[in-house]
Amino acid sequence: MQCSVVIPTYQRPALLERVLDALALQTLEPHEFEIIVCDDAGSSVTREVVDRWRGTHDVAISYITGATPTRGPAAMRNAGWRIARGDVIAFTDDDAIPDRDWLRQGVLALGADAADAASGRIVVPLPDDPTDYERHVARLERSDFVTANCFCRRRVLECVRGFDARFRVACREDSDLLFKLIEYGFEVVYAINAVVVHPVRPAGHCSIHPRSRSWASLRGSS
Repeated sequence: MQCSVVIPTYQRPALLERVLDALALQTLEPHEFEIIVCDDAGSSVTREVVDRWRGTHDVAISYITGATPTRGPAAMRNAGWRIARGDVIAFTDDDAIPDRDWLRQGVLALGADAADAASGRIVVPLPDDPTDYERHVARLERSDFVTANCFCRRRVLECVRGFDARFRVACREDSDLLFKLIEYGFEVVYAINAVVVHPVRPAGHCSIHPRSRSWASLRGSS
């Protein structure tokens, strides 16, 4: 098994089913990857989505849940990669839509130990007349490292101890992980052909935090 896909989720079963269906269409062979759904709500509806999906697809899929109260996406991502069987861990979100060639391109970007981690390309579809909020979310396309589309070798995550679970709200843990990867001297590459579509969700969801630091600034400070 080459790759494990870790997806944190919280009370969004319909969106989760959409990302799972996108993963079912991957060009990577079904036996070459697994999916780990990390449900921070412990929802019976979400578990039913996973069980139903498992019954109609060849890709191995696991369901895990966090303790009450909710632990946050960083903690759930950690729980997912720690039980993963793949040498490469791919992270995406329950509201994202991976391209058919996403996993294969991410694995190719890492190569045969040529790189330790990779950041894929985010595409944010916008209407013809976007609002200021929608334009703000579209900044994800220019972000350097986001958990909706990134790949790390398992040994690398073990070395840096994964995500900082003190970040209970999404948007900060990805910049923090990138900082640790660079601080430890790991090679992070840009996988331009590993594409994830990230539709704009209603205002109130944090997609990019103003304190997040760019890849270039992190490299400059190392």
